[in-house]
Amino acid sequence: MPVNGYSSTTIRTPVYEMLKKIAKERGISVSDVIEEAAMGLVERAPEIEDIDSVSAEMHHLIQTTQRMQERAIRRVERIIEEFRRAQEKYKTLVETIPNLVFSTDPSGNFTYVNPMIYEYLGKHPNEVIGKNITNFVHEDDVDTMKAMFVRLSNGRRVDEEYRFIDENNNTKYLHLYITPIMSKGKVVEAVGVASDVTEHRRAEEKIAYLKQFNESIVQNAPLGIITFDKEGNVTSFNEVFLKQLLCTPEELMNRNVFRDSIDERMESWYRKCLNGNMCEYRGPCTITAGGITRYYHKWFAPLKVDGKVVGGICIVEDITEQKEMEEKLQRQAKQSRAE
Repeated sequence: MPVNGYSSTTIRTPVYEMLKKIAKERGISVSDVIEEAAMGLVERAPEIEDIDSVSAEMHHLIQTTQRMQERAIRRVERIIEEFRRAQEKYKTLVETIPNLVFSTDPSGNFTYVNPMIYEYLGKHPNEVIGKNITNFVHEDDVDTMKAMFVRLSNGRRVDEEYRFIDENNNTKYLHLYITPIMSKGKVVEAVGVASDVTEHRRAEEKIAYLKQFNESIVQNAPLGIITFDKEGNVTSFNEVFLKQLLCTPEELMNRNVFRDSIDERMESWYRKCLNGNMCEYRGPCTITAGGITRYYHKWFAPLKVDGKVVGGICIVEDITEQKEMEEKLQRQAKQSRAE
């Protein structure tokens, strides 16, 4: 029924907006405002001439509010369900990947760890959550770890390696990738992924030890030793070899056994070696441009990686004095026979 020339449709929006404004000012819901208005209408019913029109309008507003509430509830339920599914999917992914996934507060206290913590440190998640990450770090890395969290608190990402101590007091090397989570310009959380690089680190340490051990043997060997790559470039040598060749380290390091060989007879032996053959040479070698010749006993052997030749090694014994002694004895024997 029209009211003062306006239908309920034309006055619906202004009235509803007015109700929202009142609700906001009073800190209550629109439904509460409508309920209070309805109670007021009941009390003032004798004073209102066109009670049917106002009643219809109020009824329409109530229905509209209810429909909006129902749609809002359904929308919230859909959002919650989608979030729950995404959360379950994320949880399944995080708990099944072969890496340690974790989160901490800005101070480094664990707020979450996936089950891989047991594989890495021999501990269950409930033994770790709530404790500070430094409780599980090698004592020599604690200060470095604390400094790392200071950088995290400034919004910087972390890509570093640390030593951790597992349940059996063994040292584990973990490579950490940590990202700070920001809210309103402040770090509120840190999320990280750790990879166990212990075996890789142990292999590196073993290689470094073997390299040092081999270098020690080479440098202290009584024989001359030189190594070279597939192209013939000199890669290492010892002091004895330098003395045998009468040259400086700088001169030898820049040499190529093919291009810079003074004695052309040696080239074929180097090539045999790089073709995968072990070979041996015993005889004279010219070692200087001036023609100085020494007698050497040389052993050549290819260096292989995964069955592929990557270079070679030559071990040299200076037999000049031995050769001279042999020749001297031969001359003496020949002279004795002649007499």
